[in-house]
Amino acid sequence: MEVGHLLFFQCHPDLKMTDAEIYMNELAVADMTEPLGFDSIWCTEHHFTDYVLSPNIIEFLSYMAGRTTTLKLGTAAVILPWHKDPLRVATDFAMLDNLSGGRAMAGFGRGLAQIEYDGFGISMEESRDRMNQSALLITEALDTGFMESNSGHFIQERREIRPRPLRSFRDRTFVVSMSPDTVPHAAKIGGALMTFAIGPWEKRKPDIDLWREKFQEEWNRPAPNSVANVICYVDEDPIKAKEMAHKYMGRYWISAMDHYEMKGDHFSGKGGGQYDHYAKSAEALKHIGDEGMAKMFTDCQIYGTPAQVLEMVKGIEDLVGNIDVNVTFSYSGMAYDDAKKSMNLFGEKVLPVLKNDWNDSKTG
Repeated sequence: MEVGHLLFFQCHPDLKMTDAEIYMNELAVADMTEPLGFDSIWCTEHHFTDYVLSPNIIEFLSYMAGRTTTLKLGTAAVILPWHKDPLRVATDFAMLDNLSGGRAMAGFGRGLAQIEYDGFGISMEESRDRMNQSALLITEALDTGFMESNSGHFIQERREIRPRPLRSFRDRTFVVSMSPDTVPHAAKIGGALMTFAIGPWEKRKPDIDLWREKFQEEWNRPAPNSVANVICYVDEDPIKAKEMAHKYMGRYWISAMDHYEMKGDHFSGKGGGQYDHYAKSAEALKHIGDEGMAKMFTDCQIYGTPAQVLEMVKGIEDLVGNIDVNVTFSYSGMAYDDAKKSMNLFGEKVLPVLKNDWNDSKTG
């Protein structure tokens, strides 16, 4: 199992910090990643609100490339419909790959927040087509060194990517999938399926199983591990760990629901039904209520003592099959000293087991 560190850069009002102060503290957390032994570092793309302050994640990863030597550098994800020029996205990845000595990993997503689509002047009804065409163009460009397109949303004369990527991205491409219609497109471009833990894992299992089946059909080889992105709090005291998890993970859930306007009516009927999955989710959220959903969300994450955290990871993998894991430690206004303490304990007592002794622990 590979284990990564996923940064959120959340600007929660409880921290009472400027954006610059948030960045100073988050970068200090990021600097812990390689010394603790994580395999990779990741970041998500978001714009315009306090929810997540990471509008240019390849730029952040370029910064981390210069501060590390072995750490893989992943996007979780670049939201392709917000980028009107796939050629620039491809050249950015190629540049990161050269700066880092081949450590770049390309993760793509479609995005969901109306405020972000409106800010870029992109219609959400076009999101699926833009995502699929852009992802295909970028993966082919990073594989062949050239991009060309004569139809669809992106018209591009044949041009060479310079500097060229050091090697193909075929074994280091990821697609964030939070709805079933993403699954076949992830398999088509050879992407590992990446899932954020926003709902019960048993409900994600059918999508992951279908992706494995489609991947095998498309590429005539077994699919790689799927990737689970989870929020974590670990403490030697199980009572404190549970209290901290439910407080801060619950807060994160509320912040996400506000950013995505998940209880709104704007998903229904949009884009010829491409957002029906989210429209149904919005209705379920209204029925269950904020408190119930916050608890459900928290129970999909990993928290507790080191032994309890390992058991939770094992439970996810037993359910959905072989996974890699990306873990978030700083979120929702948690004091940075608490986040660092949790991350250090994870690095000391959880990470070595996941990376080195995991097979034995699963069978023994």
